[in-house]
Amino acid sequence: MIEIDGAHKRVLECGLRISDTETVSQILYFRDVTHETEVDRLKSEFLSTAAHELRTPLTSIYGFAELMLTREFDEADRRDFLGTIVRQSELTVSILNELLDLVRIEERRGKDFIMECVDLRELLREIVAGFRTPADRPAPAAPPRGDPLWVRADRRKLTQAVSNVLSNAYKYSSADDRVEIDLSEIPGDGNAPARVCLRIRDEGIGMTSQQLARLGERFYRADTSGNIPGTGLGVSILREIIQLHGGEMALASEPGAGTTVSLWLPADSQAPALGPEGTTGS
Repeated sequence: MIEIDGAHKRVLECGLRISDTETVSQILYFRDVTHETEVDRLKSEFLSTAAHELRTPLTSIYGFAELMLTREFDEADRRDFLGTIVRQSELTVSILNELLDLVRIEERRGKDFIMECVDLRELLREIVAGFRTPADRPAPAAPPRGDPLWVRADRRKLTQAVSNVLSNAYKYSSADDRVEIDLSEIPGDGNAPARVCLRIRDEGIGMTSQQLARLGERFYRADTSGNIPGTGLGVSILREIIQLHGGEMALASEPGAGTTVSLWLPADSQAPALGPEGTTGS
C-alpha cells in the first residue's frame, strides 16, 4: 500500500504478478484503493464511537444492578438506583434505534420513502397538535391558516424530521423561552425552482461558531454537561431526511441567544386542484 501525499491524498495498492508468457515474466500493477480505504476507516471510526457511546449507559446499568444484588438498601435508595437503571436503559434503546434508523436511511437512500403531494402548512398543524411539550410549557404556535404550501414528501419521514427539531428546541431552552415556527415560500425564477422554507426558532442556550461547525457529526453534542438527554445522532438523521427530499438544512445560532433551524424543500409544481370548499379535488 502506497499513500501519495498532496492536496488530495491517494492510496494505491501495488502488486506483482507472475506471467507464463514468453515475452513477459512479471507484471507490476497499481490500483487506486482510496475510496475503499476511506470507507474502511469511517466504518472503524463509527463502530469505535458507537461502542463507546453504548458502553457509557451500560456501565451505569451494570454497576447499579450489581450494587443492588450485593448490598441491602432502604426503599428510597432502591428506587433511586432503579430510576437510574431505567433512564440509562431508555438512553441505550434510543441510541440503538437511532443507529438503526440512520443505517436504514443510508442503505435505502430514500427507496422506501412514500412520496406524495403534502400541504406543509396543514402537516405542520398536525405535528404541533400531536407534539408532547415538556410539563408547564406552552406548545409552539402553528403558522396561521392560509393558502396550501405543497411539497413532494414522505409524510412520516418529514414528520420525524420536524419533530426532531422541535424536541431539540425545547430541550435546549428554559421554561421562559419561546419556540416559534414560521413558513414562507420563495417563488422560482429562471435560475432556481420555487422553494418552501420552514423555520423553527428557540431562545435557548445557543451555540458557538465552533460548536455549530461540528453539529451534524455523529454522536457530537454541543452540550457536554450530561444534564440534557440525547444521542448526538438526531441532526445526522435530520440532514439525511431533508437531503433525500431534495432539500437543504441551514443552522444559525449564538450563545445565549438561541438557535434557528431552516429546512428548505422544493415546492411541488404538481399541486392538486382545490375543490369549492378548499378541499383537494380528484
